[in-house]
Order: sequence, then C-alpha cells, then structure tokens
Amino acid sequence: MEKFSKMIYLRPNMEAVQNEKKEYIGKLKGAASYQEMRELFLNQKKKDEEWYTMAEIANIRNTADTRDPFYEQEVQYMNQELPKITILDQQAEKVILDSPFRIEFEEEFGSFFIKNMEIRQKLADECIVEDMVKESDLTQQYSKVSATASTVFRGEECNFYGLLKHMQSTDRKERKEAMMAWGDLYEQISGQLDEIYDQLVALRVEMAKKLGFDSYIDFIYLSYGRYDYDAADVAKFRSEVKEVIVPVCEKLRQEQAKRLGVDQLHYYDEELIFPDGNAVPDGDKEKLVALAQKMYHEISPETGEFFDFMVEHEFFDLETRPGKRPGGYCTFLPMYKAPFIFSNFNGTSADVDVLTHEAGHAFEAYTAAKNIPMMDMVFPTSEVAEIHSMSMEHFAYPWMDWFFGEKADDYRYAHLMNALEVIPYMVCVDEFQHRVFEKPEMTAKERRMVWHDLEMNYMPWRDYDGHPFLEEGGFWMQKQHIFLFPFYYIDYALAQICAFQFYGRAKKDFKEAWKDYYRLCQAGGSKGYFELLETAGLDNPFREGTVRTVIESLLEDLKIQEMNKVKYHIRPVREEDLESVARVEARCFPAAEAAGYEDFLERFESCRESFFVAETEDGRIAGFCNGCCADTDHLADEMYHNTKLHNPEGPYQMIFGLDVDPDYQKIGMGAALMRYMIQSACERGKKALVLTCKDHMIPFYEKLGYQYIEVSDSVHGGAKWHKMICDCSRLDLQ
Repeated sequence: MEKFSKMIYLRPNMEAVQNEKKEYIGKLKGAASYQEMRELFLNQKKKDEEWYTMAEIANIRNTADTRDPFYEQEVQYMNQELPKITILDQQAEKVILDSPFRIEFEEEFGSFFIKNMEIRQKLADECIVEDMVKESDLTQQYSKVSATASTVFRGEECNFYGLLKHMQSTDRKERKEAMMAWGDLYEQISGQLDEIYDQLVALRVEMAKKLGFDSYIDFIYLSYGRYDYDAADVAKFRSEVKEVIVPVCEKLRQEQAKRLGVDQLHYYDEELIFPDGNAVPDGDKEKLVALAQKMYHEISPETGEFFDFMVEHEFFDLETRPGKRPGGYCTFLPMYKAPFIFSNFNGTSADVDVLTHEAGHAFEAYTAAKNIPMMDMVFPTSEVAEIHSMSMEHFAYPWMDWFFGEKADDYRYAHLMNALEVIPYMVCVDEFQHRVFEKPEMTAKERRMVWHDLEMNYMPWRDYDGHPFLEEGGFWMQKQHIFLFPFYYIDYALAQICAFQFYGRAKKDFKEAWKDYYRLCQAGGSKGYFELLETAGLDNPFREGTVRTVIESLLEDLKIQEMNKVKYHIRPVREEDLESVARVEARCFPAAEAAGYEDFLERFESCRESFFVAETEDGRIAGFCNGCCADTDHLADEMYHNTKLHNPEGPYQMIFGLDVDPDYQKIGMGAALMRYMIQSACERGKKALVLTCKDHMIPFYEKLGYQYIEVSDSVHGGAKWHKMICDCSRLDLQ
C-alpha cells in the first residue's frame, strides 16, 4: 500500500456507477435464494468501496487546501452525483426489505442493520436531490470562507487557529488582543456566514417538509440513528447538565480566577488554567507522533499495531497552514481499510489531544473494519463514536509525562477540567439549534439574541470584556458543526459522560477497563446506542441520576471535595421564617438600607407569592429573594413600604432584595434564588422582572438575563442605584 501522499486520485465515472447500480437492483429482484441475494449485496458493497475511497481522497485534499481549484471542483462533482447514488441505494434496500429473505439478512447482520434500512426509506427521495446538492455546495462555501479568513497579529499572519495559540499566552494583554482580533475576524466574515446559514436553515426545513416530516428536528434525529431517545429526552439531559454540572463549572472558574489573580475572568482568560502557563508539549510534529507511537505500543498490542499502520502510510495531516480548513476530523478509506486523521496543530496541548481523540476514532474504525464486512457498519452512531475518541484521551493519561514532562499533572488537571466545563457549551450549541429550527424564520440578529441568552444560562461566567460582536451573541458562528453537521454536537456531551466512566474504571483497573473499551470498538456500528452501552457496561446518560453520580466521582481529582458543600432547597416563605429573614437582611445590608421584621411581615401578607427562601439541610434560612407585583415598571422607593402600591395581578414583578447570608456566599445560592424567582414570575404570566442594584452587581444580573436600562431615581439608603429589567419573553425556561 502506498503512503497517502502517493495515492493516485482518479475521478470515478459516476454515470457508470449509477448504471451498475440499476443493473444490481434488477438482479436483486430476480434473486432466487438468500445466498444469491447476499452475494449480490456484498459484491456491490465491495464495488462501492472503490468510488467512495476516491471521493474521500478528494475531500481530504480539498480540506487540506481549500484554495486548490482542482480538488474543489472534484468535491463539487461528487456533491452533485452522491444524491443520485443515495436514491439508487434506497431503491436497492427496499428490494431487500420487501424480499422473502429479509429475515435471513436480519439473522446474519442484526436487527439494527434492518432498522437502518427501514429508516433510510424515509430520508431520501428524488424530490430532494437538487436540495442535497445545494446543501453540499453551501457547506463547502462555509468551509472555504472560514478557512481562508486571516489577519495580521503582531506581525504574523494568523488564521483562527493561529490566534487561539496567542489566547493561551501568560501575558494577559496579548490574550486580550488575540481575542479581540479573533472576534473582529469573525465579525468581518459574519455577513457571509449569516447568508450561508440563512440558506442552509431554509433549505433543510424545506427538505424535511418534502419528505413528510413535521420538522427538520424529526428528520435529523432519524438521520443520526437516534431510535432510542427523542428531543424531549435530550431536553431533560440539558436540564440535568444545568442543574448538576453548571454549578461545578462556576466553582472551577472562580478557582481559576483566583489562581490567575484576576477579579473578573474574561473569555480570553478561560484557556489559561495556570498563571505560569498551560502545559505545552515538548517537540514538533515528528517528535509528538513518535511519542504517540511508543505510547500506543504500551497501551495494548492492538493499538501498537494500529498506530504503526498509520505512521507507515502517513495517514495524517496534522499541521495548520493558510487555506486549510479549521478543525479536525477522522475519516475512513474503505478500499484500504484505513482511517485518516486531519487536524490543525498550533503548538498547544490540543496537539496531543488530536493524537488521542482522533486516534480513538481511527482505532475503532481500524478495529471494526477487521470484523465487519461492510463500511456501513464500521462506524456506530455518533454518540458512541465519540465515546471511542473521548475515552482514548483519558486512557492516555498515564503516558502524558512523556509529552509534558514536569507539567504533566498540570495537563491532566486542565484536560479533566476542560472535559467537564465544555459540556455546558455543548448543550448550549444543541439548544441553540433546537431553537433555530423551531423558529426557522429567525433573522441573524434574533439568532444572536438567542445565543446570548442561552450562553448566560449555561455559561454564566462567560465575559467578552466588551467586544460588541461577541457580547451580542456572535460567538455561535465559530462552531463549524452548526453549519456542517447540524445537531451533532450533543453527542459529545453524552459521550463525555461515558468517557468519564471509563476514566474512573481505568484508575481502579486499567486492564479491565480497556477490555470493555476494546469490546466496544470491535462492535463497530452493529448495534444501536443503548445496546452498545450495555456491551461496554456503561451507565446510560439519560437514566436519572447517572450524570450526578458520574460528576461526583470526578470532584476529588478536580480538587472539589463536595459538589454542593451546602445542601439546600428553595421554597416559598412561611411566616415563621420572617425573623430569620430579617437577620439575614441585617447581615447583608447597612442599617440605612436594610428592611426590618415589620417590613417583611407586610410583604409576606401582601405578596407572599413573590417571596422565596433557601433553606439548608439543617433547617437554617441561608438566603431569600422577595418582591411584589405592580402595574408599572417603575420601582419607586415608596413601593418598599407602601403595600397599597402592590397589585398581585400586575404585569411587572418587582424585586426588593436578593440576600445570601455571608456564611453561604460564593456557592451559587444567590443565582439559584434569582433563577427560581424568574421562573416563578414568568410561569405566573408576568411580563418582566424589575430591580435596582449597585454598580458592582450589574454584571451578575446581566448573566441571569437582566438588561441594563438606566440610572435609577432611587435615593434608597443614600446610594446610587441602577435599573435593570428581565424580559420574560426572551428567556429559556426549561
């Protein structure tokens, strides 16, 4: 076998391929026995490997240099022809499904194999062939626009990946400048990306309608083989992430800010985990690949053999360069039973992550291809495929000393932290796409508003230090999956919950954990999601309690002793709570601003539906949030003391105070109380929530969904106050 660089590309004659498939369909219809039909089927699969391999070579070389006109044209040619092939394959599979030999096919290849055939009957039709071609052309346009974007930063021409390296500098000024340049670069191409995405959304919705689906969401779930769960299950998973993982990530970010010695963590600080710099691998591409080869020989004989094969035939394209598509991927050349790894090295720890993550995908494909007779079943559904990649990252931990030397522990900590804190971002990307396709007529500005609101919901620590484009919600554009692989991104979050399970097992018994992982790789795509989880002995992420159990097992390694240092619950206030409430108020505010017991009693009697407390496990009132409802959005000082101004049916929920006892601060209780109040107000049909706050609290409330309005006319306590409003119509209340 040649090295990849020497492999000759020959454009497949797709007209001949189509004619051959039509002949194949006729022969299937005439098959007199299962053996005859089976032989026809497997022979055709073998023939398909030839043209498909050529198509993948063209695609790899196009992404390696999006400016090369030859391979750009070749990919365009294949994009035009592939939908026609899809229709013919669908027709051939219908013959098999309708044949008397369907049962034998199911007995040999499995029920999931047949289920996929059945579902594919719903996913394509001649009426969408032109649409499929147009979709491919649009995604290719996106890749080219994002790949060719560059800017000069400190005298160096940088693409997006080049700027990310500068965003890990120990020099905060450099990090900020790099982020600003990165955001500016996205803003420069945002018009083109918005136009491409407008067309993609409209096109995808139209395709789903033509095929008889109520929504594109229903279509894409089936396309990904999500037969075991639906969008409602995913929404519950997102809620569990918000409840369990987001508070842990907030604490990790707070600790990171302390380590870095900054009062406010900005986005350009997020990637710098340690003040003296992140762990950086020692060596160039050749050295890193050589170390990885040695590592894989120690992990297992199978991984050693696999990586030798990859190195011998140079099935890698690792270094970033102008014109190369951003990101990374692993694909497969079925004619050679060979995976191929594509990435953009940038001199950070992410380079090592490529040699574990993408190698996890590649190892699975290399392994499964030995046991499975057709490429259709080599890769599993994507939630499982990402278990292979993410788990390999964790299996490689014991060998990280080779790559990072004395900074290996820093790498392991940072990697584990990042693996956890990226989950809220993943579910944010997922919900963003659900929201877009639930209202596909959204404008570009509205999409940014949706992203901004979701970002505050799932990543309340996120702060872009005033960059206008990023602050208004432009960050979503940097996620290429939204353009190229819609609705894929949630699979990373589901897979990471399983990868954490392998991580925990490997710490206790590496060999046994590896056996389960290897068994999962051998199974390829022969079974569905839930069945493959059982094959590997993994707990289902959708099962209630799985996320919490898995995350709790990580806390010691993340140097967090308990996920909730103080256990508490939020409930409506009771009259017997009021003395405790007054004591908390007295600890939180100076006498000139603090309300007393009599004030709280009046509020309880006039507007108890707007009064909630946080009660600890041992019965202590640790915090509260209270207010009233009114007909106006003007929060006058008089309203605090004159209950005649309160109207329980009024459309505006006023907030009088959000208090957390100093003994219980810095654990997220205040944010939890306010989220509870917002949820309650919106469920009661209120139009908006209104509060006034001091200067230093403005960012806190902005992250909870409030918008700054103006300096208030309040003279309460002789302090300066700012009016803020939270519009219920703009909030996500899941």
